[in-house]
Formats: sequence, C-alpha cells, structure tokens
Amino acid sequence: MKSFLLAGFVLIGGGALWAKDTVYVRQPGQKKDEIVSGTIQEETPAGIKLKTDKGEVKNIPTLHIRAVDYGEGIDAVGRVDYHSGDAKLDRALLETTAKKKADGLESALLAFRELDSNDKLHRIPSVHRYFQYRIAQTMALLAQDDISRRDAAFTVLNDYKTAFPDGWEIVPALQLLASLQEEKGDTEAASKTYADLAELPGISAAMKLQSQLKGARLLLRALKFRAAEAKLKQIQSALPADDPQRAFVEVYLIQSRIAQKGNLNGLDKKLEQLLRTTNDGALRALAHNALGDYYRAQGDNAQAFWEYCKVDMLYNQDKEEHAKALYYLSQLFDKPPRNDRDRAEEFRIRLKSPQFDGTLYQRLAAAETK
Repeated sequence: MKSFLLAGFVLIGGGALWAKDTVYVRQPGQKKDEIVSGTIQEETPAGIKLKTDKGEVKNIPTLHIRAVDYGEGIDAVGRVDYHSGDAKLDRALLETTAKKKADGLESALLAFRELDSNDKLHRIPSVHRYFQYRIAQTMALLAQDDISRRDAAFTVLNDYKTAFPDGWEIVPALQLLASLQEEKGDTEAASKTYADLAELPGISAAMKLQSQLKGARLLLRALKFRAAEAKLKQIQSALPADDPQRAFVEVYLIQSRIAQKGNLNGLDKKLEQLLRTTNDGALRALAHNALGDYYRAQGDNAQAFWEYCKVDMLYNQDKEEHAKALYYLSQLFDKPPRNDRDRAEEFRIRLKSPQFDGTLYQRLAAAETK
C-alpha cells in the first residue's frame, strides 16, 4: 500500500489522516520541551485541555505552554510553513548580540504577519488568535531593547487584550504588557494590568495571588498607600494562617507604614522575628531592605547600610530588591559616617548595568544624575 505525505496529513489508500493538535510543553527549570499530541478540547486562561490518542485527558497550565501546532493550521499550509514564524522566533531568542537578536525578531515578526494574512489560516479562529499573540509578543520583545518601539507594543498588546480575552495566550500577553509598563515607569498602569490578570477566570490560586501581590507592590512604589494597603489586607484576610505568602504581605504592609513615616514602634522587632523564622531568600531580601528603610527613617544610617549590604552580598536573586539595595548603598556611601564618593559612584555604575534594566531604582538613579 502506497502512502503520500501532503501538506501536513497522510493519504493512505485514498483516506486522509488529519494532523493532530500538538502542544509543546516546557516545565519550569527544564531545557527541553515535552510534546503532547491529540485533540484540543478546551482553551482558557487556565491553559489547554487536550485528549491524547490513548484517551487520556491532559490539563496543561498556561505558563507551561511554549508553542502550539493547531492541526487545522498544519493541514491548511503544511508543517514547514506553519512553523516558519516560531522557528525564526526561537532562533532570534538564542542570538548573543543585540543586533542579531533584533534582526531575528524582525524576521519572525514578518513571518507571523504573513501567516496571519494567509486567508486559509486567518479563517481558523484558534490559529488567528495564536498568530495575533505571536505578533504582539514579538513586538513586545523588540520594545524591551528599543524604547522607540514601546508605544507600538502597547497598542498591539492592548488591542490583543480586548480582542482575545478567553484564550490561554491572554496570560502571557498581560504579563508582557505589565512588564513593559513597569519598564516605562508607569507603575499605576502596570498595577491595573496585574489586577486584570488576577481576575481572569479559571487561573490557578497561586497565579491569582502572585498577580495581586505584584499589583499591590507597584501601588506602593507609586506612593498609592491607601489603595495598596486595602489590596494587601484583602489578600491577607483570604490567606490561610499557615500560608508562607502571609509573611510577604506583612512586610509590604510594614514598608507602607515606614514610607508614610507613621508610628514605627516595634516594626524592627517584627522584621527581625520574621528573619529568624525563614530561609526564603526572596523574603529575606525584602525584610532586610525594609529594615534598611526603617533605620534610615530613624536616622541610623550606619545600621541601614549593613541591612542593604546583606541584600547585595547574600540575598540578591530578586533584581528589583537588589537594585533597591544598590541605590541606597550609593546614597549612604555619600553620607556620614562613610563620606566615600568614589565607592558611591561604584554602586551607581553597578546599578546602570543591563541586569537592572526596567527597575524603579535604576530609573531613580538615572533621573538624579541628569
């Protein structure tokens, strides 16, 4: 019996075997994809529900999805053409120079636009939605390295949010939008985007909580203390007593009190007690920075210095908290008892490095040196 490969499906004895739906899954911490094939039954902000050929139903979380081959799309144009945009995007993200990366992203963007303009693909709702997301994603990636493209990325991401609120792609699209808003310094807009993300139907409790916390944290940076505290207290009341996230909420509330220069009595003791009971590096960075803020508010620059040093030297995994520590260390080196302008400049130079791009404290330092 002869078989012929034709545009993504196989003809065997006159019958057609149509292409399957295929989801490329990348688990956190893994370097290779797991390939899951079958028939997609449902797509929501929570992810994709797919029935395999063996009859097993798999629920694939949104943030584990790296790419999707929709069988109808493969059938329409063939696997090679369907994959052309994704292949170019993957290659671009592996480039080691900014110029090659940008050129690769431009090539991918053109490929996605050509695919979406193909009438056969455009008429398939899931495929059209997917390529519209890829266009928005690629424009956002270009804007991360070229701020002149930021407004165009905002437009396409906001349009995507309005047009396609129900697919799995809405989650990474909103995350990209919030990230660009943060990089621009529009913390209120980013906070609103995280609030929108937290309200998406069907997302996991963990994703909802992280989005709420990020939104509240951004309100604190925007000095919207009343709104931030209202959100934080709402989160706190909904968390179980033994939930580890309660400690983060407590530190954010302490930060708000310190920033408002209210009653600071006992705040240092609360932070020290928290530090005695956790080995979580992210929480320790947050707490040591909060202690630094506390001591600065009390006029104790010497003790504040050592708290920020601990973040710089020991708990520097979170780039925003690390940037905050460097920012205040640069200021404290310029003041008594150190009065060391050369060391202060060293920390300002460190803060300018690309690893801190998009952070509030890099922007503050840049504004102060203009």
